Amino acid sequence: MGIFLFYETLLVILVSVLTAAVCLSSYLVTHRKTMFYACVGFLFYFGDVVSVLQDDYVSRSLGPDLSPEYVFLRSVFTLITGAGFLGAFWLMVCEYIGERNRTVRTAPIVAFVVASLLLLVISGESKALRFCYYNCRACFMFWILLYGGVHYLRTRDEVERQRLARYLPHCVALGLLGLLMVFEDVMFFLVLATDTVTVGPLTLSAERNYFENLLMVCCAAMTCLFALRQLDIHSHTSPVVDDSQRYRQTAEDLLVYAKRHQLTAREQEVLDYILRDQDNQNIASAMSLAPSTVKVHVHNILQKTGHANRQELIQDFWKTV
Repeated sequence: MGIFLFYETLLVILVSVLTAAVCLSSYLVTHRKTMFYACVGFLFYFGDVVSVLQDDYVSRSLGPDLSPEYVFLRSVFTLITGAGFLGAFWLMVCEYIGERNRTVRTAPIVAFVVASLLLLVISGESKALRFCYYNCRACFMFWILLYGGVHYLRTRDEVERQRLARYLPHCVALGLLGLLMVFEDVMFFLVLATDTVTVGPLTLSAERNYFENLLMVCCAAMTCLFALRQLDIHSHTSPVVDDSQRYRQTAEDLLVYAKRHQLTAREQEVLDYILRDQDNQNIASAMSLAPSTVKVHVHNILQKTGHANRQELIQDFWKTV
């Protein structure tokens, strides 16, 4: 293992572990499933990157010529970790855009596993098939970006479009890095057909896709910013009462939640006060309504969202928006 690959691997391991820890903290506070899936995804990527150090250890212990059995099992492990982190990120996107169809959520993961396993079995020494095997990851990533882009273009809800538009620059950057991932594999597997390339003092290896690592570091930065923003919102007992960035974010999430559950404008306003932990009497005073009218609105909100009480409603709001 070259010194560059060694330190790059350590850096990506550190970033993966720290990001998983931040996402876990955010999930424990907010109960948002997006944060749970992100945590799982980065833990799987941690395992994926650690395997590089395992290969170096095994080659030093057993010699540089690794047995075909070890190489096959190592590839199976790569398949599992790839399905783990890409599947988790796919579920995170589905959760964020409100996709509930089980077939849509599971079919891409199953397709990735089946295609990768088939290519792994038949690839042998073929560089072209190994290229296809490793680029199943890129295909899955492009599918995630494409699905999110199509959802953005198809939605007619302006609130949802504005919510998704915040991440358009990030998605474009990830798409470009994905293309560079494919280009790197084309050079290693198809053009140069070599395991290592020396560029000045650096020795680059086909063991890892360097642009994939860079892409994951960018994803980690995006995810940490999102998680920390949620923690900042939840660090305040009334996150929708001021005119700060927290208020604008939560107000936008409130609109999305109301649209998904087909709440009326009045019910949305009542939900706003429920999230501020206001009781029916205070809501009635603030909205100049009779307490009995507020009680009806609260009942309708709970019925439409499928919850038995306010506490369940509040927890569901913070988990799903």
